[in-house]
Formats: sequence, C-alpha cells, structure tokens
Amino acid sequence: MSYSKETSRFTRRQFIKASSALSLSAFFTESQAAPNAGLNQTSPDCRPNLLFLNLDQLSHMALSCHGNPHVNTPNIDRLAKRSVDFSRSYTPDPICCPARASWATGRYPSETNVVINNRPLRSNLPDYGQWLGKNGYQTVHIGKWHVPGRPLHNSFQLVPHNSHPQGEYSDNLVALSFETFLANRDTTRPFFAQIGLMNPHDCGNAPRTSKHPFPFPHLKDQLPPFPPNFDFDRREPEQLKQMHKGLMKFTEEWTEENWGHQAWLYYRMVEMVDVNVGYILDTLERSPEHENTLIIFSSDHGDANGHHRMLFKDNFYETSSRVPTMICFPGKVPAGLLDDTHLVSGLDFFPTLCDYAEVDPPKDLKGMSLRPLLENRSTSWRDYLHAQSKATGRMVIDDQYKFIRYYGSKTIQLFDLKNDPWETTNLAYSSNHQGDCKRMTAEIDRVEQTLDNVDLPDALMRRT
Repeated sequence: MSYSKETSRFTRRQFIKASSALSLSAFFTESQAAPNAGLNQTSPDCRPNLLFLNLDQLSHMALSCHGNPHVNTPNIDRLAKRSVDFSRSYTPDPICCPARASWATGRYPSETNVVINNRPLRSNLPDYGQWLGKNGYQTVHIGKWHVPGRPLHNSFQLVPHNSHPQGEYSDNLVALSFETFLANRDTTRPFFAQIGLMNPHDCGNAPRTSKHPFPFPHLKDQLPPFPPNFDFDRREPEQLKQMHKGLMKFTEEWTEENWGHQAWLYYRMVEMVDVNVGYILDTLERSPEHENTLIIFSSDHGDANGHHRMLFKDNFYETSSRVPTMICFPGKVPAGLLDDTHLVSGLDFFPTLCDYAEVDPPKDLKGMSLRPLLENRSTSWRDYLHAQSKATGRMVIDDQYKFIRYYGSKTIQLFDLKNDPWETTNLAYSSNHQGDCKRMTAEIDRVEQTLDNVDLPDALMRRT
C-alpha cells in the first residue's frame, strides 16, 4: 500500500473519531480519593469552564508573536490574538517542581517545601485541583504534573493511566486525551482541566548532539547567531557562578555554530509543541464549551538558550525567569491586548481560577486574581514582583529594575530592564544605584516576614 498525505489524514480522522467514542476509562482513571462534590446536583452549573494549558521550559521570547525571527508559532500566536497577553510575567521559581508546586498552591517555594526538585509538597496545603473539585467542578489532569509528594489521584477526579517523560512521544497523546475528555465529560457541571505539555523541555537532550557538526548543511543559514548578551557581566552571586562555571566547562569547545545548533533545536521543539497547542485549541473551538471556557496559558520557566552563555534554567535572567502568560475568555476579556505594565506571577493563577469559579480561595495565598486586570476594572496592583530560586535565591522586580541576591553570597545583581533589557551590566556596585539596592533589599526582607516558611536543612541552605 502506497503512503500519501491523504492516507495519513484519513487514518488520523478515523482514529480521532474512534477515540472520541470511547469511554473515559480508556484514557483516564477515576479517582475515589479526590473530592468529587457536585455529582448529585439536579440542575446544570453554568459557571465557566477553566482550562490551564501549560508548557515546560518555554521562554517569553521564544515565540514569533513576541518578535522572535528564528521560530514560527502560528497556534500560540493565534491564542495571543484572542487573549490578554501579559508581557511582564514571571515564574515563581525558574525550575520545574518548585514552579509547579507554587502554581498549584499559590504559595512561594519556601512555604511549600518544594525549594528544589523532588522535595515533597507540604501535606497541609490544598491545591487547586482539590479546591475546585470540592466546590463543584469536574477536575481532570492530562500530561505533566511534577508536584512531588502530591499524587495526582489525591488532587484530580480524572487522571491519565500513564505518561511519557519525552514530549516527542507524550504531547500528541495529551492533546488526543483532552479531546476524549471533552466528548465524554459530565455536562451537568463545569470542568477544570489542567493540561501539561512537555515540550520544549526535550531541549535537554540537544546538547548531546549540538557539539557535533550541524547535520543539515542546507539549513545552516537558519542557525541563530550569538545572542546580544553572550558576553555577560561576570559579577554573579556564588551560587549562580558555580553553576555557570560547570556549563562553561561543558561548552568550552563550542563554536558559534554549536551554539546556533543548540538554539535551532530548541526552536524546533517549540514549533513541535505549538502543533499540539493548536490541536487543543481546535478541539475546544469546535465544541459547545468554547464560549464558556477561560484559558490560562503559561510555562513553568524558560530556557537560557545561549543567553549569558548558559543553557537550561534555574537562574533569574530574563530568558529563564520570564514566561508567557496569555488569558483568553471569548467575549468576556479583550482580544489581542498586550499588557506591558502589570507585573504578573504564576502565583496569580490559583486566585484567578477561584475568582472565575465564584469560590473563596484558601487563606494566605500569595498571588492576586488577574480578573480585575482582564476586565479593566479599577484595582490596586503590586509595585514589586518576587521570585525564588535554589532555596537561597531571591529576586524582586519593580517598574524598571531587577534586583537579585542569594543568602550566603556577598555578590548581588541589579539590572536596569528598561535601558539594559539584555542584562549585560550589573549596576549593583555603581554609586548611583546604592539607593535602589537598599530599597529592594528592604522589600525582600519585608516580604520574607509575611511568609510561612518551612525549616530547611543547613546543607541545603549552604549549597552552591
């Protein structure tokens, strides 16, 4: 039998048709442990559906709608045109587990206990799956969770049978699973669906090949050049400098072509996941749920991708800590609005979901509901945004400056994001900026006094 595009389309359509007809049990396990309120109600609950669509390791700058000429993301661009796009959006912590635990609980990593990957979440903190489930929502999780110490079946009513750690293999199934859920869900109550796509996280595999000659000679003119901040200010806190030294040793023989190869591969993985974002959006838009579904789109952290001569994440530089956040609700929030004023955190997602679900949030959430901003209502907003990293790291941002310090380090950093957006000059030791350093140090100290921090091992606090 000869293969053609038409055969491929036909086979895919037939598979989709068959999978949608299957019961949810073919894709999901129904949890008896997660709260399941609302099953016995007699009239439909017309509150909005809530969809939290998140990616892994997507930088704010790694999108064509944000001006990147090296990548093409038509589906995420399409979502941006239908959303409020928050340009000044940051992760609570630029590494996987701490960021995701903060999403789920609305609390800083120092409060959740997940200050580094694989430390278990505090058992007494409710997460948004539990909270919305006990308040009448049908809750489903599809894809990556990565919140240690909090099994999915304790948080969501429907959980997938299994998942794969590589986005190349898992993301297609995640998109199809959402379609099956939507075709078979309980229509008497609204749903909260968390969909976690894996890519472009697979870029972690790229350095294994990027040091070799570029395998596609005819595409060499597509390799991105060195970024403007490849040469960076070496005055860094010791915890970051130690990580930086290891990466520079690993890449010391890399040429500009090798770095371009790494960046090229990262952007291809962004494009790969963009296809699945499009499939999920198409599925929703074809359904009767579309007009009554709020979409929050974001990423747990970014990727250094050669900026500051670094790879991966776990640092406060913009490419790792600044992430896209787009919110779409047809007819309810503006479409195609770029908000480049308000400072937004992943901590804000839990209170925003509660606001639209018309339920009181848990006490002591550290984020703020984005609903007043989305609906252009007068509200008091934060002047400073905070984030954490590596247990000891603290970052604070205001309308112009970013200040970074790590407990136990003598070196601090201050960047002028308006006049030096590539963060090439550390102003912390300039006599003209000592007042800014003192002001932002005091702001970090002020916030620390408001946190319900866990006690951490001395070895963890001393590590570099």
